[in-house]
Amino acid sequence: MSNQKKTTPFPDLPKFGIKFPDSPITVAAFEYTKQHTSEATYNHCVRSAYWALILSKKLPNFSSVPASSLNLETVVLAAVLHDMGWATTKELLSKDKRFEVDGANLAQDFIRQYAEKKGEGETWNKNRIQLVWDAIALHTTGSIALHHPSPEISLAHLGIMADFSGPQFPPGNGATISEAEYREVVAHFPLAKFGVEDIKEVLCGLCRDKPETTYDNLISGFGLAFGLDGKGGGREEYAQAKEAADPTKDLIAGLGYLENLLKEKA
Repeated sequence: MSNQKKTTPFPDLPKFGIKFPDSPITVAAFEYTKQHTSEATYNHCVRSAYWALILSKKLPNFSSVPASSLNLETVVLAAVLHDMGWATTKELLSKDKRFEVDGANLAQDFIRQYAEKKGEGETWNKNRIQLVWDAIALHTTGSIALHHPSPEISLAHLGIMADFSGPQFPPGNGATISEAEYREVVAHFPLAKFGVEDIKEVLCGLCRDKPETTYDNLISGFGLAFGLDGKGGGREEYAQAKEAADPTKDLIAGLGYLENLLKEKA
């Protein structure tokens, strides 16, 4: 029997009790992500997976869940693929969908194709693929993700959000992720170009390139604060377009019309 160690892009962190579920599909997903996104993005995605694993041990609402009810491989796969909506291979992306939905759709297609090729249709059935889709589509929407009936969705969300604050996550509630854990993960998957100005460039770029997909979500905050170029350019233009797209006036006008319509018929 060979004593050769298994090679993996995902090292375990034994000093922190973390064993990474580096299944073949997860490794393939990482290669896919590396092929189509920047180093900053794919490192962020993998760090997010590590934070999710760490949080799964520390947060009672996950650590107390039976293994049969919380599939960490699903969480990790969702994290690794979650920012395919930032792909540098632009032909993969839509012109009319939120980046989260682009990412969810690309992940769904990747898993289906992988499962078909490898004969893993039973392992990656419709319900499990839907979990990955939900986790990615909702990863920026905590008000929904944190209340999803499947714990994989909320854990993926928390892991992804944790990469933006590290040892300060969650804000105001102490160090759920220790500085030692943070430094260890970042040593393996560096920040690269994942700083303030870099994130502004990505998210303000979405406000510039697909503005209609940003008005009703957190991305709009970047357009309102930093404009379309991350430096304030086009900020007023974006704010005006966002206000014009606000559905509030249409809802009120519609209800007013219906009230008057019924009065006329009375």
